[in-house]
Amino acid sequence: VVWANKHMRTVTNIFIVNLAVSDIMLCGLAVPFTPLYTFTGHWMFGEIFCHIVPYAQGTSVYTSTLTLTSIAIDRFFVIIYPFQPRMTIWTTAQIIATIWIFSLVATLPYGIYMANKEMYGKDFCEETWPQETFRKIFGAITAILQFVLPFLIIAFCYVRVWLKLNDRARCKPGTSTKNARREEVERERKSRTNRMLIAMVTIFGVSWLPLTAINLLNDFYLQTATWKHYYLFFFSAHAVAMSSTCYNPFLYAWLNENFRKEFKQVLPCWRNGSGYGTTRSDEEKKRRERVDGYRSERTCNGNDTCQETLLPTSIVLPSGRTTATTDCTGLDLVDGLMMGDQEDNQDAVEVMLVAYTREDGISGRSNLQQNSIKTQV
Repeated sequence: VVWANKHMRTVTNIFIVNLAVSDIMLCGLAVPFTPLYTFTGHWMFGEIFCHIVPYAQGTSVYTSTLTLTSIAIDRFFVIIYPFQPRMTIWTTAQIIATIWIFSLVATLPYGIYMANKEMYGKDFCEETWPQETFRKIFGAITAILQFVLPFLIIAFCYVRVWLKLNDRARCKPGTSTKNARREEVERERKSRTNRMLIAMVTIFGVSWLPLTAINLLNDFYLQTATWKHYYLFFFSAHAVAMSSTCYNPFLYAWLNENFRKEFKQVLPCWRNGSGYGTTRSDEEKKRRERVDGYRSERTCNGNDTCQETLLPTSIVLPSGRTTATTDCTGLDLVDGLMMGDQEDNQDAVEVMLVAYTREDGISGRSNLQQNSIKTQV
């Protein structure tokens, strides 16, 4: 969708693409290998995969986590500081490249210290550290960088966005019928936005906290594999963590109206059989209706992205003139402030400052303990 449509190549969508790549990589490497290793009780994929699989898994987890954190930070600055220039596409590409390089370097110990060993007539893929202290230090640092720190940053950013929404809601419009109708629409948008912000933080924490806790127990208390129901606990935590990759497409892409629209156009079953496919005039009419009652003062930031101040009770006229009935200014956080897409209309400009919604995040190092033998996710 993003590659086929030039107008979809925005900062928001580029981050979503990177998130999708890391999630697909995580699913492809975690879902097949970890359950088999857990329930068969031995490693059956050989020496090479013993090094590659944990290394690739750790890299994909780091990439997903840091991408989610970048999304939250980007939304924070766009909403809290709307008149500051937004990051450019080139800057976004540099951030993504840095994320991948850091992920590859931070997970490198897995590629070095994983080894395929034979014990009791079976092969196991385990971490072989020079000293047990190194294992504990690496486990603690990984938990902080993959879960604790990203969770705190994401929570802080979205709490600030939520507070900004509440401040915006205090700016009451007039009492006319049109203003009352628009106020009701704004309340619905605000409620939807709050639910999505809560979902982003909650899903991030709930998905990866159990697995992160088990990983730390494995690093600091090696006898966890002897627990009666350890494998059940581990598999449950692993399944919950992996399920986060299923939530992300809905929270970060499908809830984006423009992304959803273009994706439907790509699918023949939607384009031909679902009744989808409105004309351009219909789309412009709908956009005009959504921005009816607002005056836009457009300030471009050099990234084909425009940030706008909106007078809530002003009306956009076809001629481009505006009428204002109040001096209460604010930021129109359209459609739940969830994705950050902007669309231009010939007669009126609609800003879609839609903040990212996901599970947000993927975090938490995942690994597997088999009789004191562990491999990642």
